[in-house]
Parts: sequence; structure tokens; C-alpha cells
Amino acid sequence: MSEISSSTQKYTDIFDITNNLLILNEGSISQIIQVGTINFGLLSEEEQDAAIYAYAGILNSLNFPIQIIIKTQAKDVTNYLNSLIEAENATNNPSHQAQIARYRQFIKEWVKNSNILDKKFFAVITASALDLGIATTKSFFDTRSSVNLDRFELAPIIDKANNVLNPMRDHLINQFARIGLGARQITTQEIIRLFYQSYNPSDIEGMGTMESQDFAAPIVSANIVASQLEQER
Repeated sequence: MSEISSSTQKYTDIFDITNNLLILNEGSISQIIQVGTINFGLLSEEEQDAAIYAYAGILNSLNFPIQIIIKTQAKDVTNYLNSLIEAENATNNPSHQAQIARYRQFIKEWVKNSNILDKKFFAVITASALDLGIATTKSFFDTRSSVNLDRFELAPIIDKANNVLNPMRDHLINQFARIGLGARQITTQEIIRLFYQSYNPSDIEGMGTMESQDFAAPIVSANIVASQLEQER
């Protein structure tokens, strides 16, 4: 039997995730902006109309394409449970420890038995391979052709991508701020986490990304708190 040497990355469109950028195999580079939310249902009718018109104004102000992504997943309360464990260990009062333990168990069971969802909203802006000067017009419109990024030095391409994308990013962030929505570009580690959750939807509880400065490739690790919770039984 021949040795299997293919990696999962071979079957995805991702070439690399670095410098807070997503680099795809076909040569395009994207920034991902996470956008805050407002509780639309609690607004008055006049406020709802104003929000809709303001959002339409944002779209009309754009002279570049964006992709809007809405990601829905089960709520992960691992960090909150960890903070309760720390609070429980920090107190010397047995009564307080028992109360925190009961509350922690209640939260764990409530989240487990309820359909609690977490929604995140993203706007993606992209510089194409043509914008970055690594594809010709002919190859850009030829769907059979592809860009071999291994032939190029990545650093100057990343610099050019930032020069193209940063003004778009700043414009979007400013426009969202006008309607009370906070927005920011997500980091390399957050992009890794986002795609890990997308490809592993059943293995996200407590999942963390280790800092990758000392590694040749980013490392994703599952950090389930189940073992900690079992210790109290």
C-alpha cells in the first residue's frame, strides 16, 4: 500500500493565512472585517427605517465589491466556565465555592439542553490576482488557468495587497461607525479559528489557536473543559 502524503490543505482553496490576510490558491488576497450588531427588533419603527436607509447608504457608497458572511453556530461558553472555575478556586469560603459550582453546573446543563446560537457577521474585501499584478488579463478571464503562487515572493505581494485593501477597509469601518456598528479587521489567529470551526463544526467547544510565531504553520488545538468538569464529580 502506498503512503498517503496528501494534506487537507490540498483540498481547500486556501494557500496561506498570514499578516491578518487570507491568501487563496487562485492568487487573490482578502481582509475579513467583523461587524457588530444592533437589536433591530427593539428599535421603534422610525429607528428601523433609519437603520435600513443607513445600510442602503453604505452599499451605495461602495465602488468595490464586498462579500457579506453570516456565521451561525452553537454558543461556546468554555471561556465563561473557565472563569467560574478560577473564581471557585480563588475563594476560601466553602459556601461560595458550593454556590459557584452549582451555578457552573446549571450553565453547563442549560447550554447543553437549549438551542443557544451565536451569530457573527463579516464583510470580506478582496484584491484579485489581476489587481496584485500576478495575473494577466487573459489568464484572469480564463477559468482553466491558475496562478502558481510558489513562483512569487510573498512579501511584496502582501504589501501591495495591503495598499489596495486598507483604504477599502477604512472606508467600511467608518461607514459602519456612522450607524453605530463597531467593525474591525480580524487577526491571523481569528481567521484560522474561523475556518477551523467551518471545517470542524462538531469540534469547536473550547477550541483555541496557539500563537504561531514559533511554528512553520499555525497550530489549532482542541481544549475541551470536559475533563475539568468531570473532576468535580
